[in-house]
Amino acid sequence: MLAQPLPDGRIPVLLSAYDEKLIGQDAQAILQFLDRLADQHDPTADVAFTLLRLRRVRRHRAVVRAADRTELVAGLSALVRGEDHPLVTRSSKSGAPTIAFVFPGQGNQWQAMGVAAYQRLAGYRAEADRCAEAFVVAGLPSPLPYLCGDGDRDWARTEIQGAQFVHAVSLAQQWRLCGVRPDITVGHSLGEIAAAYVAERISLCDAVALVGARVAVVDRLTGRYAMAALGVGIDDARILVDEAPGWLEVSAVNGPSSTVVSGDRDAVVALTESAQRRGVFTHLLTVDYPGHTSALRPPAAQWAELLPESTFRDGPDAFIGSATGAEVTADTDFSRYWYESLCSTVRFDEAVIAAQKCGADTFVEMSAHPALLYPLVESVDDESVVIVGSGRRDQSIVDTLAANVAAVAAADPGYHWAETLSRGARLPLRGFPNAPMRAVHLWLAPQLPTTATSLTVAVEDWQQVASRSSITETRCSVAIVGDTDGALARLLKHAGCDEVSPEDAEIVAVIAPPIDTLDVTAAVDALAGRVGAGLPDYAAIIGPRCRTVWLLTTDGERVGPDDTVTPAHAALAAMHRSVGFEFPDQTFGSLDIRSGEVDERNATAIVDVLLGEPGVMALRTNAIDATPRRYVRTLRDARVVDSPARGALDNVVITGGSGAIGLRYAQYCIERGARRIVLLSRNGVDAETLKKLAGQHPVEVSAPQCDITDRAALADLAADYAGDGATLLIHTAGIATVRMHADLTGADVAAVSGAKVAGLTAMADVWPLRPECRILACSSVFGVWGGHGHAAYAASNRMLDVLAAQLRSRGVDCTAIRWGLWQDAGVVEGAEIARTERSGLSAMRPDAAVAASLSRYGDDPLIFEADFDRLRVFVESQGIAASFGAPSAAGNDRRHNHFDGRPLADVVRTELAATLHLDGSVPMDPTASLIDLGLDSLLALDLRKRLRRAVGHAAPVAQMLAGISVNELVDIVGSLECTGD
Repeated sequence: MLAQPLPDGRIPVLLSAYDEKLIGQDAQAILQFLDRLADQHDPTADVAFTLLRLRRVRRHRAVVRAADRTELVAGLSALVRGEDHPLVTRSSKSGAPTIAFVFPGQGNQWQAMGVAAYQRLAGYRAEADRCAEAFVVAGLPSPLPYLCGDGDRDWARTEIQGAQFVHAVSLAQQWRLCGVRPDITVGHSLGEIAAAYVAERISLCDAVALVGARVAVVDRLTGRYAMAALGVGIDDARILVDEAPGWLEVSAVNGPSSTVVSGDRDAVVALTESAQRRGVFTHLLTVDYPGHTSALRPPAAQWAELLPESTFRDGPDAFIGSATGAEVTADTDFSRYWYESLCSTVRFDEAVIAAQKCGADTFVEMSAHPALLYPLVESVDDESVVIVGSGRRDQSIVDTLAANVAAVAAADPGYHWAETLSRGARLPLRGFPNAPMRAVHLWLAPQLPTTATSLTVAVEDWQQVASRSSITETRCSVAIVGDTDGALARLLKHAGCDEVSPEDAEIVAVIAPPIDTLDVTAAVDALAGRVGAGLPDYAAIIGPRCRTVWLLTTDGERVGPDDTVTPAHAALAAMHRSVGFEFPDQTFGSLDIRSGEVDERNATAIVDVLLGEPGVMALRTNAIDATPRRYVRTLRDARVVDSPARGALDNVVITGGSGAIGLRYAQYCIERGARRIVLLSRNGVDAETLKKLAGQHPVEVSAPQCDITDRAALADLAADYAGDGATLLIHTAGIATVRMHADLTGADVAAVSGAKVAGLTAMADVWPLRPECRILACSSVFGVWGGHGHAAYAASNRMLDVLAAQLRSRGVDCTAIRWGLWQDAGVVEGAEIARTERSGLSAMRPDAAVAASLSRYGDDPLIFEADFDRLRVFVESQGIAASFGAPSAAGNDRRHNHFDGRPLADVVRTELAATLHLDGSVPMDPTASLIDLGLDSLLALDLRKRLRRAVGHAAPVAQMLAGISVNELVDIVGSLECTGD
């Protein structure tokens, strides 16, 4: 039997099954059995014994820690409902675990941190007494007064660091007594001494002497120092250090976004304030010396005098130190290693990697309050790895320790559960239910007919991606064409690429002409006045060796919400993507740069992109370090953020009112109570059609003829028909033309953009609109991913998207609806419809499409129906990552399994409230930061797990701790793919 099975004295009740779903069924059967028990005695121990006696331990396991019948019933009920419970832990890990005990350094200790463990845990107390005696024998003060006392005085560093050591090794002993033994120990700073001792690589006397030696070196320092933890990686931390006044050094690298800096106290404080202004997480540690910096480097001879004459031993467990980020073997120089452990930068990130290479898949932190769980989770980033602590400052040590012991034990299929129960005469309970068995349905089910495709709503989403290493590793011949006299071309010619003629080039870089006007109609005129509408003669610039054709634009993409877009370059990028379909042997990509960021650093990054995989890319300078960051455009599922407002159908104006789309909108609005409809078009609508539209509905429908690009005529018409102003303006006016790039002219772009672009500009300026009026501008998916022969049409729609964003910036409620394929819309016909359908698009159901367009999505949506296998090939052939997917059947989509029809925002807020233990009595402020609501690093880890379980993915912990709001958390989660973060 184990010496101390669970520290809280509860009884572990183990349920297991071959199928995870059967655990809930088993729990239900046991609950029913408990209801039938006639006697009044507590059956908890008997149930635990019966399960262990009659059942084998199977793949899927759940452990209920129960002190009595009430807790047992509560835990079993949670298993039945599939809910979390503080007394329940689950695991499906197979194979024996490799356990690493992790020992942190200073920074999260406090006086009396071990008093509860010392009083309630016999194993802990015995080890603490033994270690304390060793300190006294060595002539050092006992660590117990600081560890367990309640006095308030100035404590010597020897007492503080000694208490940290004693607490860690005593916790390790308690874990052993609970049946959890390490295979590896990992030390961090001061914790390296405890790790080496627990791994039996040094003696207790050596460990005590090392603690004393470290303190002696620190005590020689004069000055005021501090240490601070930062929520950034090593590169960003060095930038912050370089910018801060005073002496500072990086002391520890704990993970990808977790570092520690040390230095003069004033400099550390200044750095933390600067970092907080930039949204970086910071935390001042309770350490008053500059740990792991050059200030602690004593002469080697003085250090040797402080150390015992000793060596490392062979031991049963691997000891991995953070001084080297590698295993410390018996032949390691004793004095030199502990010298580097004192003075060198802690590389805990490398130590974790080394532990994983040794097979570690379970990490247990030995501390009073977690210090390294966050960087551990961030570094490992594997849901199958078990990562737990030993205590929490705000919780009972026995409860926290017991829960974590149960979590580690549940993850071990070979854990000795039988040893957790007291021996004695006990028989299995009579009538106890048998283990449930999985039912397999063997009859062939009838195959239902395939249903029509469902409507999909997606939005553009720019995701930051890692840059390639260095262009010096790859050389490639590049031809630069287009605006070769501009600053961008001059920089590229000196950025490391081998410039050649197009005939010899493997990569052709087309630099877009300098059309920087923000006026959309002026941009149309500028393109109309250029040969080929501003595009090059692609047939002439694509040589026999060419494999990639890039278009370089400036301010042509809206990567961030504050980006200002030049309409001409946005249109050129859309045309470039369309032309790409005419050249199947080459891949077309586009790269957008901010106009004010064309410098040498960006030129190198541009060439780096040109030599990489083509796609729809952008470079944007990072605000912290002024380095270019690479972004790729993706498409992801959109979510509804608001429904149509009341009163929106009071006075509806529809341009292109005689067309199929305009009439569909009119019919939909009339059927849903529109009071007044005005259909604007050049040809008008005949009286019979108007009569049929109105039907028996109490609606006023008029259809005056009008060219909406004629502002004077439009103003006259508005005086007669606008009434008290439009409540909803639906802009469907527009035409399409099919031209291959060789035949494309600027006049084509001007013709297609007339009613669509200039018409909307005129309507927004001339037609009276109520303050709450919403504008829906009917655009096309071709503007996003292009279309074969549709360069002019793609350009006009992309400029319409830009115009919609400009109107929003002026306070106008305008949304561009990027439509897929309409039934009988008259925009494209015959062979072009067939070509479009071959790309994967299917004709939309009109009512469903119109209804979807009237909802709000927080951005301009793409609305379409599609064969997703075909569409994905089509979209990704143009370098656009498609993160959206076909609507899944019930039960097949990981996200929808848990949504139960609820919006994503509701799910995220529910999981956040559960994490923060909010009962709903006070509404959650969606603009409040997660930090202000009470989220800390540990709760962020819990929230991350909850979100992954609920929706399939979660925001990175570093972002949660950077001060983001609830609304921003919802946006981040919504932008991620279902496969994880």
